[in-house]
Amino acid sequence: MILERNHFSLNNKSVIERLVIKTPFKHPAVFENEACFIFVKEGESILQSPTEHIHIQVSESVLLKCGSYFARLLPQREGQNCEIFAVHLHTDVLKELYKNEVPHFLQSTTKKHFANKIEKQDIIIHFIKSLEFYFQNPSIVHDDLLKLKIKELILLLLQTNSAEDLKSLFSHLFTPRQANFKEVIQNHLYNNLSTKELAVLSGRSLSAFKRDFESYFKDSPAHYIKEQKLIKAAMLLCTSDASISEICYQIGFNDISHFSKLFKSKYGHTPSQYKNTFNKT
Repeated sequence: MILERNHFSLNNKSVIERLVIKTPFKHPAVFENEACFIFVKEGESILQSPTEHIHIQVSESVLLKCGSYFARLLPQREGQNCEIFAVHLHTDVLKELYKNEVPHFLQSTTKKHFANKIEKQDIIIHFIKSLEFYFQNPSIVHDDLLKLKIKELILLLLQTNSAEDLKSLFSHLFTPRQANFKEVIQNHLYNNLSTKELAVLSGRSLSAFKRDFESYFKDSPAHYIKEQKLIKAAMLLCTSDASISEICYQIGFNDISHFSKLFKSKYGHTPSQYKNTFNKT
């Protein structure tokens, strides 16, 4: 649940935000015509893009390009809220700032990603502190200042150890990458995501997702994903020292008793019995 939300707008669009969120909280985000820079000041976040799974901790940040995402916000200690800052990089705002062309220092032909994690950087922390000052003194904020802060962020990001990836991201900012359908499924096969959430990450409606899924995999999403998880569970029970509960969560189940019931239905043994059988051989 969002407890506090403060923002500054440019061209009638929110460009800089500060949010305080009660954790745990799962939130979908779809950026159709913008990129977004997110900084975690308190708490932590698990971000899932169509092809990536990124853990963002305190003072770390991430740059997201156009696409669909899920963010799971978590406390670092019991009862702690999550505080994040977001800078929205709208296409029309950036084109206005850079006169409809990407400047040469942002151009790159390297690999493309949906999301780029940025490790803790002092220059980014100082930038966020400057935003905190403006949220404490909103009367001094005007359009020209907001434009300068957006340009400042872009230049600072290019000084981080993720500069090359960031150049690639900006170079392709206005050409949203179409995620490969099978790539989305394979990257999230063992994550605890619903069919509806997978549909969002793939950029499809639920009905279109189910139709395409059955066309690709000749099976329903629920049955195929369950079977793949159980197959991996059997492999891990034979080859790893992980506990039953660790394996359960590792393959994307959140209920051990439900996992055990499904496993026994498929293999005729509980996970513990199955693991003990192979430990004796």
